[in-house]
Amino acid sequence: MIEKPSGFKGFAFMSIGQFISMVGSAMTQFGLSIWIWKISGNATPFSIIATLFFIPNLIFSPFAGALIDRWPIKRSLILPDLASGIVTIIILILYLSNRLSLPFLYISSFISGTFNAFQWPAYSVTISVMLKKEDYGRANGLFSMVENGPIVMAPIVAGILLPIINLSGIMIIDIVTFLFAIGAVLWVYIPKIERKISDVKVSIFQDAYFGFKYIFTRKPLLALLIVSLFVNFFFGFINTLFSPLILSKTNNSSIALGVVQTSFGLGGIIGGLIMTIWGGRKKKIYSILGGIFLIGICMIFFGISKTVIYLSIFGFILILITVIVNSSSQAIWQSKVQSQLQGRVFSARRVISQLVSVIPMLSSGPIVDNFLYKFFIDSNRFFSFFGPGKEGAMSFLATFSGFLASIIALVSFTNKTVMNVENFVEKDE
Repeated sequence: MIEKPSGFKGFAFMSIGQFISMVGSAMTQFGLSIWIWKISGNATPFSIIATLFFIPNLIFSPFAGALIDRWPIKRSLILPDLASGIVTIIILILYLSNRLSLPFLYISSFISGTFNAFQWPAYSVTISVMLKKEDYGRANGLFSMVENGPIVMAPIVAGILLPIINLSGIMIIDIVTFLFAIGAVLWVYIPKIERKISDVKVSIFQDAYFGFKYIFTRKPLLALLIVSLFVNFFFGFINTLFSPLILSKTNNSSIALGVVQTSFGLGGIIGGLIMTIWGGRKKKIYSILGGIFLIGICMIFFGISKTVIYLSIFGFILILITVIVNSSSQAIWQSKVQSQLQGRVFSARRVISQLVSVIPMLSSGPIVDNFLYKFFIDSNRFFSFFGPGKEGAMSFLATFSGFLASIIALVSFTNKTVMNVENFVEKDE
């Protein structure tokens, strides 16, 4: 009988399956982004889609976390991929029958977001269950490579295949790749998580509330989370507009969009490789806050860049540092929270850190289309520096967001509670 892979080897095997699936998904997203921009020419649809994906994540994450701590972990890992595959099949059918529309993409985004609420906390728990604490940084780095690798491959592969097999062919490939992710999860060995009898008896609503209570009674973790909240708020104004921003700066060139997105992916891969080998600094809070400051600076330069090469350079650096920041932060949380509590705690953490992100996600497109755009029509030395029309409006928004994020990092360095987050002793539940 063949022994199932376990430990770091098992996690790596599962990561490969997820990587293949995410390449397919990223190719579909790439093709749909071009389709949306061509039929609308506006930034608002991107904001709506991102918001409708985000809202169910925000609403259902606490309940997803409670279910993750109750269910076998494999069920929580498989569910998001299965749901995403079904949604893609429906989109394909509508596209082939010439009935695909923006309203349906809005609906599908909401559905995908609902099931996606399981994915991040489920994989976070899996790392804690399968690996030793000293391997957390490496594992988070590896999974960052899995998340960012498709950004490199998908634009290139999709850019080559789109003229040949059309968007429908891309989606068929996407559907097939989901089987690799599900199959890998089913094959690997993941140890069971034993819950206390008292935990099993509580209701799912009490479980959903538990994660918030846990965080709010641990001030160092809460302080670190508040930093993330502010940074996510400022970045939220431009995160949903990356594709239209790049297209507006490059005369709607899908090749340029692919090149810049590929630079993002390369940054993620290199950052993940660094963390997989290095594991991060012993004092990880310095990596987190120093990284946030540098990310803000990169965002400023990304906003004012006007050529593909500069957009690619600053995009590469931005994502590379983001991986180091996220992996370091995740390692702190995984080392401080018991594995049998992580589904609930990490889901609550996600809700808190992203709580205000829905505001910039929902408003960024309309702000550009209906407000900022007006200031970049007339000739003005300050505004013309960022570019004409919607290009200038989105560039200004990216630059201003980066500036505010850098300020948050500098202020956080002066906060003792944030700086001592790694020194507090975890309470037993």
